[in-house]
Parts: sequence; C-alpha cells; structure tokens
Amino acid sequence: MLRKNIRTSRRGKKDENRETAQLFDLTLKCILGEASHPAVVHLINNIYKKDYPLQTTLVKFDRTEYIKKIPESGKLQKIVTDMVLTLSGEGYRDTYLIEAQIDDDARMMLRIFNYSMAVALAGKTISGNGSYMEITMPSPALIYFEESKTENIVSIRIKFPSGESVLYKAPAFKILNHSISDLEGLALLLPFYSLKIRKELKKAGTDSEKRKKLSKELEGYMVEIVKSLEGSKRNSYINDEDLALLLEKLDVMNSELYGKYEEFAEVNMNLKKWATSGVRKAVDKAVIKAEKRGEMRGVNQTAKAMKAAGEAISKIMDYTGLSRSEITAL
Repeated sequence: MLRKNIRTSRRGKKDENRETAQLFDLTLKCILGEASHPAVVHLINNIYKKDYPLQTTLVKFDRTEYIKKIPESGKLQKIVTDMVLTLSGEGYRDTYLIEAQIDDDARMMLRIFNYSMAVALAGKTISGNGSYMEITMPSPALIYFEESKTENIVSIRIKFPSGESVLYKAPAFKILNHSISDLEGLALLLPFYSLKIRKELKKAGTDSEKRKKLSKELEGYMVEIVKSLEGSKRNSYINDEDLALLLEKLDVMNSELYGKYEEFAEVNMNLKKWATSGVRKAVDKAVIKAEKRGEMRGVNQTAKAMKAAGEAISKIMDYTGLSRSEITAL
C-alpha cells in the first residue's frame, strides 16, 4: 500500500509538472505568435548570437505536426513541435526551431532532432529522377523555464556506416539561471520569471508564514520584471503593444500558478492593475498613432493636389507644414 501511495504521489507530481509545462509552453507560443516582428527578431539575435536587422521583411510562424509510432504500444501519436520561425531578407532565408522545457530531460535533444527532421522534410527538394534529395535542417534552440544543470550547448551526434558523423547542436537558454536585469534584452522571456518561487512554494506546503514570505519575494520579482519590461520598451526592444501583451501574460500565468493561495492575493491584485494599465496605455497610443497616420495621409494628399495644380513650393510649405524635401518627394 505504501509503495502504491508513493507511485500515486509521483504520478501526481508528474501530472502537475506536465500541466505547468503545457501552460508555459502554450504561453510562449502565444507570445512568439503575437509579439511584433522586431521583438521576435531581437530575441533570436540574443539566443543565437546573430545580428539580423530588426526590420526583417518576413518572420513566419509555423507549428509543425507529424505522426510518430510509439514502440511500446505500436499506437500512432501526433507530435506537435513548438515554434518554427523563418526569417527572410536580402540574401538569406534562415529557419529556427525553438523548443521549451521545464525540467532537465536527456531525451530532449532526440525530440528536437525528430522535430527538426520533420521541418526539414517539409521543405525537401528531390531531383527529377528521384535519385537525390536535399534537406535543410533548421537551427534549434532549447529554452528552459526553470533552473537547469544541463550544458549551455546540447547536442546529438549522428554516425553513419561510412565512419562519418555529424554533430547537431542546440544552444540551451535557462531563464532562471539569469537575473531579471540580464533578461531586459530578451523581454519576451521575462514573464516566465514568475516561476522563480514555484518549487519553494511546493516545499512550503501548508505553512502560511512561509507562503507569506514567498509572496513578498514574488512581489519584489514582479516589480523588477515590470521595470525591466518598461526599460525594454525605452530601449526599443519591444513596443507598446508588446509591453501590454507581456504584462497580460504575466498576469495570467501568475494567477494560474499562485491564484489559489490567499497569501498571494495582494500581489495578484497589484499585478492585475499593472497589466490593465499597460493594456490601456497601449490601446490609447495605438489610437493616437492611427489618428496621426490619418492626418498625415490627408496632409500629403492636399500637398499632392496643390503641387499638381502648379502651386509654388513655398506656398505648399506654408499651407501644409511639410518641408521642401517632403513635398519634392511626393
């Protein structure tokens, strides 16, 4: 009976970890899917040590699905990769596969390799007679939501009968191994710092005093995260809409993780206020920008009409407020 209870307890912890992993996994997909293209490009530059222009012409988001046979049961299972990002610009078209993980798992690199093969095969080229096929593997990366003991580079070596081998590598980025200020340049990952106290909270059990202490610790992190997000916006790593999105996701994840604990009610309420304020500011600024774009279109159209009618440049300048070079360019 004791052995059965231990197994049940372990299964319960695994299920809870899986649910948490799924929550954060889906949140990461949502952030990458909804964030501005420059913000995503900036993230890729930091994780992969690249230097793409932030105004990359195309950032394509895909989720790749493929069917895998489970050896133990022989059943077929649908596998969904995390996020595939294709960056295109003059002279390049590069594909990246970002996978997320909550715990250390020695099999993760094998899964990344399987996902990468699925992505590569989707874009395969085959010669006319079918005797030659070429595939391009994406560049993978592994993001750990919690602290990890894995190396900064994870890899898998593929050996061939000829004696040749290929080492397929992926950088491993561990969010909680960094400080909040370190992550200011990777703003899209900052909301996941709310996991910082999760394990300690589990250890605290029903001890209310320990929970209160952890809630104060979390509140300190939340204040620092919000400041870092605002710093990221000032440094143009993210825009107003990105800031609103990240505050909203931070609020949602915090509620899911800690909302059931009464000791966390105050920090949850404060975070909800910050998130609501951030969303409202983003909406207001978006409206102002739209109005300004509309005003400029009207001014430009007036200047074009005056120019076509043969009015003097100086008169158009006085009437519209545009510069000589702006009018000449119309």
